[in-house]
Amino acid sequence: MNLSAPPEPAPQSLLSPAQVPGQGGLPLAVDLDGTFLLTDTLFEAIANRLRVRPLWTLLQLILLPFSIARIKARLSQAADVDVTRLPVNEEVLAYCRKAREAGREVVLASAADQSMVKAVADHFGVFTSIMASDGTVNNKGRNKAARLKAAYPNGFEYIGDSPADMKVWTAARLASHVDGGTARSAAIRARGAEVGAVFDRPGGDLRSWRKAMRLHQWAKNLLIFVAPILALKTSEPEAFIRCLLGFPLVGLMASGTYILNDLLDLNADRRHHSKNKRPFASGRIKLWQGFVAAPVLIITGLVGAYLLSPAFFSLMAAYLVITLSYSISLKRIPLFDALLLGVLFTLRLFMGGALAGVEVTQWLIVFSMFLFFSLSLAKRHVEVLKKAEAGDTQVANRGYTARDAPLTLALGLAAATACPIILVLYLIDSAWPSGVYQAPDALWMAPLILSIWLMRVWLLANRAQLDDDPVTFAIRDPASLGLGAALAASFLFAAFGSPSEAHNPLATDAPSRQALDSLAAGR
Repeated sequence: MNLSAPPEPAPQSLLSPAQVPGQGGLPLAVDLDGTFLLTDTLFEAIANRLRVRPLWTLLQLILLPFSIARIKARLSQAADVDVTRLPVNEEVLAYCRKAREAGREVVLASAADQSMVKAVADHFGVFTSIMASDGTVNNKGRNKAARLKAAYPNGFEYIGDSPADMKVWTAARLASHVDGGTARSAAIRARGAEVGAVFDRPGGDLRSWRKAMRLHQWAKNLLIFVAPILALKTSEPEAFIRCLLGFPLVGLMASGTYILNDLLDLNADRRHHSKNKRPFASGRIKLWQGFVAAPVLIITGLVGAYLLSPAFFSLMAAYLVITLSYSISLKRIPLFDALLLGVLFTLRLFMGGALAGVEVTQWLIVFSMFLFFSLSLAKRHVEVLKKAEAGDTQVANRGYTARDAPLTLALGLAAATACPIILVLYLIDSAWPSGVYQAPDALWMAPLILSIWLMRVWLLANRAQLDDDPVTFAIRDPASLGLGAALAASFLFAAFGSPSEAHNPLATDAPSRQALDSLAAGR
């Protein structure tokens, strides 16, 4: 009986025998995930399947530790990953090209499934052969080192990026690495290996994480202060402190959903004119870090919300469910996606009301829905226009086409026109009669300022000059900031200024009010 191990399979050649280059130097073996690519193809496959078949994907993740190679093959073959747009480490790619030009054999040696590895190798055309997991053997660590030693007994150079590559570096004649700096070089030398080239990995810094978490989007969470401010409750310490504590909790949960949304939208973001620069799409942050960060941020926000207020927690949970439904599928329904964004904005108003113990009025709900529906359509209108200008017919990962521009413009302008009208009706019906404001005359500036700002937003949107997100535009645009300051000043003067001597017959004059009531009743 022969108890010896079976021979290690040779690298799978990508060239015909006539194309195999001569011995031009030490063979070069290059890892794929995190080394040649700035991403991990297994997590790319998980993200892709998680959006389409979430329960099936979660089941594969549970089974992964028990049959790594088989599950890798199953996920990779089921996923629709666009390898032509995967972010590549340009320094490593250039190094591989120089090695190939020098006549060296260049093998893509990866623990990823062979279907994914071959697709990447075919696209870049710089590799002479591949060595990958085959559904039975996981080509990682000790297995990869043994296969490379068997294929290249006279030695090879290996470029890797993770601690799992230490066994391969030890077996190599020349150990090159990505990231890790001097500490990794020292660890390699301590194993008796010679350090070769050292490559940087872009990103992974605090700036990349700020972008991934969309910290600028936390400005939206200021909406939780709107209901307490309108009810003049922020002067009460308890209500104000509860809102202050709730602000970062909403931000943390929202940041978690932004990260999850980016992970689910990798393919679409990479085809977008600006979203392709996002940290996960560009590979500046590792995907596994996003899969860890997203649930941690979401759970932190929810636990904090529950400790602060059960009602606040319920609203946060509703926000999470709607956001996840939006990210997975509902954002592909044209117009309904903009309506859902309006709902998510309006939920923040209810959160503030729950924290401060203030009822959110029907006026505020209706105004918020029209306003944010309009702003959401402005964002979609810009995307549709840019796709039309580029000659594309479909907005990636959305239900819109280039022919929808007149529709998004018409509906967005209609909603924008309704906003100041609703505000005027609120002033007449509620603000003046309430007696809350010392100088209510100043409130008449609000509809005018709002109209000017919305007209500016839609003018720039129709010129495709508006930032993709109107919130980002508003906090960076000097004109918008000036109008916002004027609006805040008018409100403050109305609330705390000298009492107005002006008379509002629509609100306080009984005969006039009775006449209006009779007219409304049809009498």
